[in-house]
Amino acid sequence: MKHRLKIWLRVALAHVFHLTGLRGLFRSRRAGIPVLMFHNVGYPAETDYLPGHMKIGEPKLRRLLKHLARAGYRTRTMDQTVDDLAAPVPPADTVALTFDDGYRDNHDILLPMLREFDATATVYVQTGPMKGKLNWLHHYFWVLHKVGPHALAELLAEQIDRPHLRADLAKLSSDETQAEYDMKRLLKYEITAEDRERILATIFEAQGGDDATLARSVYLDADDCRALDKAGVELGAHTVNHLILSGLEPNQQRLEIEGSLRDLEAWLEHPIPSFAYPYGRSWDYDDTTREILVELGFRSSVTAMTGLNDASTPALDLKRIAVNQDSRLAEVLCEVDGVFAWLSRRGLDLRV
Repeated sequence: MKHRLKIWLRVALAHVFHLTGLRGLFRSRRAGIPVLMFHNVGYPAETDYLPGHMKIGEPKLRRLLKHLARAGYRTRTMDQTVDDLAAPVPPADTVALTFDDGYRDNHDILLPMLREFDATATVYVQTGPMKGKLNWLHHYFWVLHKVGPHALAELLAEQIDRPHLRADLAKLSSDETQAEYDMKRLLKYEITAEDRERILATIFEAQGGDDATLARSVYLDADDCRALDKAGVELGAHTVNHLILSGLEPNQQRLEIEGSLRDLEAWLEHPIPSFAYPYGRSWDYDDTTREILVELGFRSSVTAMTGLNDASTPALDLKRIAVNQDSRLAEVLCEVDGVFAWLSRRGLDLRV
């Protein structure tokens, strides 16, 4: 009940502040710079298997960009945002746009929109798919889309040799959304990276999936990366295989991080200063991860933790605000203007 009341109040206040124009009054008091987080843009058939929370439709993104432009916001790359945060007085008219993973639609659909609104962004690229290798999460989503959560749970149980995990899979919620969430969490945190990759790859191939074919249709290639870079879009590193870094040994972490860095450097022929943690929760990376990023010369890294960023925010723990097709534009714009951060400082925390 308390959570539902919080959501209702957040939605109601966002619409009031947006429709009346009052949200603009908070901008001069904004205590930080917002970084928005996206994944897929548009609905190309090739990415039908990816979940809705990773997608934003072209019309909705265009409306958001139009609102930002009308309000006088300047879009910034993450490298530019690091400079903004270091300024004596961080600007109140900037917002950073970030897109994770490196999907082909970021070139085919996003880039023309950025040009239309004279905007820029940072695209974080996992480079394994550019070489024809998909990670376990794509195998999971692809099979899930094909057979549904409970059939996938049965397929997983056939491959997993631990009775307690098979028992967990057998008692998944009848609600498909909850079942998907619980199964994904089990795969992320209850199974070793090696077993997870092997099991999902086996199921994916048995269902007729092919890594190289799917990767070519879904992900950017080196030429696409060069085109984005030439157009002023920043390319950032996002590991090779999108693994949970905190679950890896230090040498494995280094291979994942440095591998994506070197790939991008080779394709673009210039330094890569920005990084995004796969999954991005505070438990998905650790001090070892940060040490490797410093050694490799990264200036910043972004998380999936929500909030604004100010001069006190560590450059390797920058926060972002997730946006997808289900996000209400009024709420997103209130986040950008700092409305919810202002309310939180006064004891009314409506951030989600």
